[in-house]
Amino acid sequence: MKKIKLTIITRNEGYLQRLADRLREENDISLLSSIVINNFKGEMKQSIAFLEQTFVTQPDVLLLDQTILRDAAAIDVQEVLAYRDKFIATKFIIVGERYNEESVMAEIEAGVRGFFRTVLGDEMLIKCIRAVARGEIWLDAAMVARVFEEFIKEAIRRKDRIKPLAHLNFERLKVLSPREMEILALISESMTNEEIADKLFLSTKTVKTHVRNIFEKAGIRNRVEAAVIYARFVQMSD
Repeated sequence: MKKIKLTIITRNEGYLQRLADRLREENDISLLSSIVINNFKGEMKQSIAFLEQTFVTQPDVLLLDQTILRDAAAIDVQEVLAYRDKFIATKFIIVGERYNEESVMAEIEAGVRGFFRTVLGDEMLIKCIRAVARGEIWLDAAMVARVFEEFIKEAIRRKDRIKPLAHLNFERLKVLSPREMEILALISESMTNEEIADKLFLSTKTVKTHVRNIFEKAGIRNRVEAAVIYARFVQMSD
């Protein structure tokens, strides 16, 4: 089994130690390197040296403290962008407490692939790391609807055609069976087919069949759209 090589850049030493201890229990994730940066401006040379070293043996996934990213960008945006461009093979996850929809959209365009809220806990973070390593974009259900609402507003401002959501028909969800709705809800929580199978005591093959039927019935193209349509459906039902 190929392990996911992980690098962590944080300003919380206790958080790093706890996460490092937790990761030792996982056979598919290896902590390649880590650093605690308390004051980016004061520790600029140390930070740059760490990035240079990390660049030599690029991780598969890099966890970056949201507050450090803000500090670094405020000091020298061009330098931050230069290092982002060097880590072509590395997928970035920003870890923080809250996110602004406009910032999330801009950071996705810049190459960030995961946005994790610390309140969700370490177990969910491990799922996030695995999902991003597989090439997925991680947005928890609470964030998906907000980000896509902002996407719609931005599309209107630009007078573009609203392609990502225009084909979604919420009425189609009414034809889904209770089991299919249950699975759709779990998809919206960023659960994989294997995790859904374990939770519902089904085979992975059965879950895949359900997912395929859900997508066909509801006109859904991918799991991000599945999360969006379910979140919007719940909002309309309240």
